Amino acid sequence: MTAMELDRYLAREAESFPGKCSYVVADSLEGEPLHARLGDAPVPSASTIKTPVLATALEMVRRGELALDEMLEVPQEAILSDTRVFDRGVERYTLEELLYWMITVSDNTATNVLLDAVGPDNVTEYCAGLGLKNTLCRRKMLDFEAAKAGRDNVTTALDQRRLYWLLKEERILTPELCRTGMDILSCQRSMDCILRYVPDRAVFAHKTGGLDGVCHDCGLFLSFSKPLYVGIFTWEGPSMDGDPDQTQKKFIGRLGKAIFDTYK
Repeated sequence: MTAMELDRYLAREAESFPGKCSYVVADSLEGEPLHARLGDAPVPSASTIKTPVLATALEMVRRGELALDEMLEVPQEAILSDTRVFDRGVERYTLEELLYWMITVSDNTATNVLLDAVGPDNVTEYCAGLGLKNTLCRRKMLDFEAAKAGRDNVTTALDQRRLYWLLKEERILTPELCRTGMDILSCQRSMDCILRYVPDRAVFAHKTGGLDGVCHDCGLFLSFSKPLYVGIFTWEGPSMDGDPDQTQKKFIGRLGKAIFDTYK
């Protein structure tokens, strides 16, 4: 598929999707994307907000307000029922461990403990300072009452593009901390969206997110001759969170495979 054919394919698929869809494909931090649709549309972020939380925590490490080896308490009352990590009775973890679990298995307990340490307002403020104009962190994970009250977390495909490239090009934090962030994102264990139909050898530093009617995946392919950002966001769609049919994940997977095959 040529780039022009891919452009038509992505637009056609997005138009026929039973919900809303935005996407951005870009091989650089600045300039026009290779492909884009509604790239600046604010969307419910779901767990893609965890990448800005990661970056904010690393910025606090840079400033000396936190340390990667600092021990943080995970009290029993903070452990959520969906955890796959914090059910062993261990109550203290390093900051770096919590960041790893927040990203790689999208653990909500780790995220909420980190938000207590970092502060949601600080995430929003840090993102604004980086030029992420439409990324807001206003609630903890699984706080659906806050979301209903209009305090949802939001982001955009273009904001995420900017954050990933800033990390990759080491334009923020320190080079070592940028590499720490990218290393964690490269250990992502969720493979059922953009990577769904892509060979396992692809190196993709990314973060997924899902809620009822919401399914996203975005990040950087690092195994290409030139890194490529791919962000695909779907909302107001047909899939309930945990839907065994995985309609939205399969949709993202089809687009992801077409993009991968065109630019690999």
